[in-house]
This record gives sequence, structure tokens and C-alpha cells, in this order.
Amino acid sequence: MDHILMEDLIRYQKCEIKVVRGYYYDGKRDTRIRDVIGGLFELRLRYKKEGNPIQEIIKLLLNSVYGKTILKAIDTANKFVKKDELDDYVHRNYNMIKEAETLNGSNVTRVVKIKPINRHYTFVTLGVNILSMSKRIMNEVMCTAEDIGVDIMYQDTDSTHLFSDQLSVLSDEFRVRYGRELIGSRMGQFHSDFGLIHGRGSMPMAMKSVFVMKKGYVDRLESEEGVAYHCRMKGVPNDVVVMTANERHPECVRCVVGEGGLVYPVCDGVGSIEKLYEDLYYRVDIEFDLARSSRPSFDMRNDFSVETRRKFVRRIRC
Repeated sequence: MDHILMEDLIRYQKCEIKVVRGYYYDGKRDTRIRDVIGGLFELRLRYKKEGNPIQEIIKLLLNSVYGKTILKAIDTANKFVKKDELDDYVHRNYNMIKEAETLNGSNVTRVVKIKPINRHYTFVTLGVNILSMSKRIMNEVMCTAEDIGVDIMYQDTDSTHLFSDQLSVLSDEFRVRYGRELIGSRMGQFHSDFGLIHGRGSMPMAMKSVFVMKKGYVDRLESEEGVAYHCRMKGVPNDVVVMTANERHPECVRCVVGEGGLVYPVCDGVGSIEKLYEDLYYRVDIEFDLARSSRPSFDMRNDFSVETRRKFVRRIRC
């Protein structure tokens, strides 16, 4: 528990905190990372407005900052040593070698060497703060909604699903409580995550949603441009979801993956992907072969050989 989480437990959960044991730091905090993140965020906004695809790279950079800071300590390192140099390497590093293995069909040995603790280079103190602040951002919205009777049907790391006619009520109360605008495109604000249908027109609305599990749901979107589906299934690419749906439900309207990551039915009617999520909702086991995706999938073996997967089945049941 860090100081941000402690403050939120007191504020939102009415907890009483007694510190039995912990670390107290009264030195200066290095906040330069805020300027770096702020600069990248503004740069992405600019490129996104221009339609420049480099904004996706900046998005990956922003997302990877948290993951990189919260890594577990990497306490070993692989060294690849030629056969004629192995004896000399062992003599010089014997007290730091954990294991060694000669790779099949080669004159190279993989040596697993212990890394000193002062070379782990982790930054978990920052990662913990990032995680706690992300929870605070969601706590502010969810607790405000709960207090005023606004229903939230589904919530993820940084998003919610709620009725459109309750959005202004929640936004007004949020402004009163925190003195900030809830809706917008700035850092810490919320906006619709749905893409434009066929890349044009007004922002669509979800007329039907099926929530089946954490990070697994589908929204049927409608606007003056037509109908599309916004779907998520953690661990399964959208093209595999669509292929599986079309095969399982040939009686429904066939779907295709289109621009902006949206899924489109080829004609009017109930799309096969909608029916697939309903199957999952009613606890039907469904197998997805991830090797059928347009993305490559590789099997990384212990001997460091790499092979393309021909079949990679993931079974999902809610």
C-alpha cells in the first residue's frame, strides 16, 4: 500500500489505517517523468488529430512506461559462450554461474549468470504510484456514480459503460465534487471509445451490449451510417473471433473486420458475432484457434529454436 492507496481507502471505503510497519521517505520526489509523459500525450493528440498513424506508436510508448516500471526483478542473464572460450569464461565467473547448457547441434553454450542486486534496474516505486493513481481516477467516477444512483453496467481499467441519458448527471456532479471536467480528450478525462462507423458521421451509440467476462464483451453500435460491432475478448484477436462466429452461426448475418477495428455485418440482421457472445453468456464452451489470425504466432522452445504454430487452441467458457 502506498500513500495514494491509503488516502483512497480512507476517503472512499471509510477505512481506519494503523501503520504497523513500513518505509517513510521525507526526501525530494523526482517528478520529471510527468513532463515526459505529458509531452508524449500532447504529441499523440496532435498526430491523432492529423490522422498520422505514428500516434499508435506513441500510444504503445505511453502504455509500456507502466509495464516497464513494475517489472519483477530480473535476477539472471543469459550469456552465449563459444566452446573454445567456455573454460576461460567459467574460471572467471564460476561464483556467479547458476547453470549452463550446450545448445543442440552447435558449439555454443548458454550460461545462466546471476545478476547482482544493484544491477536489477527496477523502478517499482514509480510503478506502484502509477497503478494507484489509475485506480483513483476510476474511484472518483465510480463512487460518484454510486452515490447519485447512476448505474454502471461494466467497468474496466480505464472505461465504463453507462446509459447516455445519465452521463450529464454524472458529469455535473463530478464537476461539483472535484472542480474538473469529466468529459474531454485531456489527460485524466473520459470520452467515447467507439470508433465512427465507416469512419464518418456522428459518434455511434451502443443499442445492445453483451458482457460475458472481464475484458470480454460486444456492443452493437448504431448511427446514421449504419450498424457495427465493437468487441473485446482478451487473448483472442478480433479476426479469430469473427471467423469462429461465422462458422458457428451460419444462420446469422456474416460479419467482417473493418476499418477502425470495428466489426461489420454484411447485411441487415443479427450478426454472427452477437450470437457468439450470447453463447458465451449462457456458458457454452467455445474453442478459438489463434493460429488462424493474420498475426504470426511462434513457438519459442527451450533450445532457442523457433517454429511457426500451425494450431494454437484457446478454450473459453464464462
